[in-house]
Formats: sequence, structure tokens, C-alpha cells
Amino acid sequence: MKIRQVKVSDVKVGDRFREELGDIEELAISIGEKGLVQPISIDGKGNLLAGGRRLAAAGIAGLKTVPAITLEVHGELDSREIELIENTLRKDFTWVERANLERRIYELRKEKDPDWSQRDQAELMGGSKGMTSRRLQLAEMIEAIPELAEKATEKEAWKAYQQLREDVVTSSLMAEDDPKFKEVYKACHNAYKIGDAIEGMARVKGSRGKVGFVEVDPPYGVDLHSRKNRNQDLSQMDNYNEIDAKEYPSFIETVAKSCYSLMSEHAFMVWWLGPQWYDPVVTILRKVGFKVGDIPAIWTKGSAGQTASPDTMLGSAYEPFFICRKGQPRLRSPGRSNVFHFEPVPPQNKTHPTERPIALMQEIMETFCYPKQMVCVPFLGSGVTLRATYLNQCMGFGWDLDELCKARFINAVYRDMKVEEE
Repeated sequence: MKIRQVKVSDVKVGDRFREELGDIEELAISIGEKGLVQPISIDGKGNLLAGGRRLAAAGIAGLKTVPAITLEVHGELDSREIELIENTLRKDFTWVERANLERRIYELRKEKDPDWSQRDQAELMGGSKGMTSRRLQLAEMIEAIPELAEKATEKEAWKAYQQLREDVVTSSLMAEDDPKFKEVYKACHNAYKIGDAIEGMARVKGSRGKVGFVEVDPPYGVDLHSRKNRNQDLSQMDNYNEIDAKEYPSFIETVAKSCYSLMSEHAFMVWWLGPQWYDPVVTILRKVGFKVGDIPAIWTKGSAGQTASPDTMLGSAYEPFFICRKGQPRLRSPGRSNVFHFEPVPPQNKTHPTERPIALMQEIMETFCYPKQMVCVPFLGSGVTLRATYLNQCMGFGWDLDELCKARFINAVYRDMKVEEE
């Protein structure tokens, strides 16, 4: 059995049981740069036995010849068995093996070129900088925390690592016996409630009719996984809980009624929404009793657009939100426009998939909320709205289902406090 170069045009593909070649563009780029490392397999007549994806990618890469192994076959049975073995018994890398290999390549590249960066590594691997950085970090942390390697997927390992990191930070601060951190921890622990928001609002007694401002960022009734950019890091999507579109109007009405009952006689509410739900949401909010203008406010994100189909659709660079009034509240910042321009949080810095910049939330607070008012945030997520609430000299509370987000929120509030002291 010898390897020899054969012309791509001479290989006879014929009928193949593997019809879906998948995304071979990345493989074609790699082959174009490094050549075809793993030979294809053919019979004595040039019929393809194994390596259909490699052959197709080589053609896209512009290769005229490819390395091939010629195998002796006796009839269709032999050729089909070879095709089956090639595509079922071949074992791909585990996520741990891939992470370790990428780290070793990074180290070797760094030795050769001290200026080699993670961005260079990402371009070499044909992936995003965020995903490459994550794999490099995990490969390093596996040495210190071997239990991470036992996780079934890279996503699970990353989430476990993030949880451990937050636990370490919290434990370290507690161990320092910092009275200010203990005060922050106690206040935040009680304010950031773990549980269902609708059930929680139904149980609230002491604050009913006393809340001066509400910020609602509900699920949007969409499949967030499929709508995200194909190159975006999805490692945090497990933290996000969606609502089925069929149940969405009923869900929105229940939330709106709960918020209305908590609010004081004259109070504002900010309500974020997906544009596709404009008519149902505004109709329900008005039905509940809120005064809502026809034109929503918008948060513009500059040039940072997002689309699942960048080749055919423009990136969306803004998000709308309704300004809802109960009674006759007065703006804290009269005359302000309904456009809020703030750069979004970089994806690699997010602690929750829908996290907004704290500067935006502070501006919203300074527009609609007065110091000392009570604030309710039914869907806390990263907790950034509560952080802005505290910086605005107010108190607040809300709910979420993710303990990890709560731990990150507590540490973020402590960091905010330290920055203020400086």
C-alpha cells in the first residue's frame, strides 16, 4: 500500500451514501494553506473509496493533485465497507484533546514568534477569538482542576470553570473579613432572588404599591440560539430561558399585571421587546392600564450590528423599549430625546447573553427614577440594572433562575463600590 499523487479530475466519485458534506469551506482554507495531510482512498480504477469531503475541499482550494492510497477491492461490498468504516469508526478529538492540542500549537507558535496572539491563533484555526481564548484557558485550567476534563462538553466545562472562579473570588473576599463586602453580600443576596419572577411578584407583600420604577427585560418569544450570529460564542446560552411563542401573549399580560400592582400611584416602567411583538405588547400594556406612546425609545449601539445572515441582511444595531406610565409621573430629566446611544458590552465580557452596558442603565435610571425610590427588576439576568440602581442611590430587587449570574452580580457590585471609593 503506497501513497501517490493523483489528479483531482481523475478521481471518479460515483454514487456515495454520504450525501451531506457539511461546511467544507473551513477545511478548504486549511488544505489551501497546508495541503491535504490525510490521503484519500481509491481503487485500482480511480474510484473514490474514502475521503469525499477532503476531495471536495481540495477542489475548492484549487489543488490539481492530492495524495491517495490505492486499495485492492473485490466488488461493491468491499468498497461500501471501506466507506462505512471511514465514516463511522473514525474517532474525532474529544473537546479536551482539541483544547490541549490548540494550547500546544499556541505555545509552539509563541516560541517561534513572540508577538503571536490569540487573535492570530483564532485566524489560524478558522474560529472566533472568544472560542479560541476559551479553549486555551480550559487547557491551562485542566492542569489545576482535573475535574473539568470529566465534563461531557466544552460548554459544560467552561460553565463549571466560571462558577469555580466566582466561588473563589467570593470566598477570598469573605476570608479577608472585609466588613464592607459582608454588607454588600447580605444586601445583594436578599435583593437578587433565585426563583420564578411571576411567582415571586405574587408573593411580594411589603413593597406592593410602593415601587417607583420597574424595568422589564422579558424573554422575547424567539429561538435565541438560531437567531444569533453564526460566529458568536454561544457558551452562555444555557443561562437564558425562552417562552414559547404560543404562550407569549398570556405570559406578557401576567407579567404586566404583576408589575402594575407593585407600582406606586405615579411611576414609570421601561419594557424591552422584540420588534416582532410590537402590536401584541403595546395592546396588552394599554389593556392592563399603562399609558404607552406609539413610538418606542431606542438604544442604539453604533456600528455593532448583529444578524444571522450577514451576506443577505443588514446587522441590527438598535433595540426598542416602551416607556410606560402609571398615573402621571414626571421625568427626572425633562426634555430628553428617546434615543439612548451607548456601545454594547463586548461578548467576551458578558456574564449573561442579554447583558446591557451599565452606562446605559445608569442613564435610564437618571431619566426615569429619583433617588431613594424602590426599583423592581423582574428578570435580573446579569443584574446590571440593580447595579445602576445602587449607583443611583436607590434600592431594588428582582428574580432570576441562575445562581452563577447571582454570584457574578454580587462581585460586580463590590467592584463598583471599590471604584466609587477610589
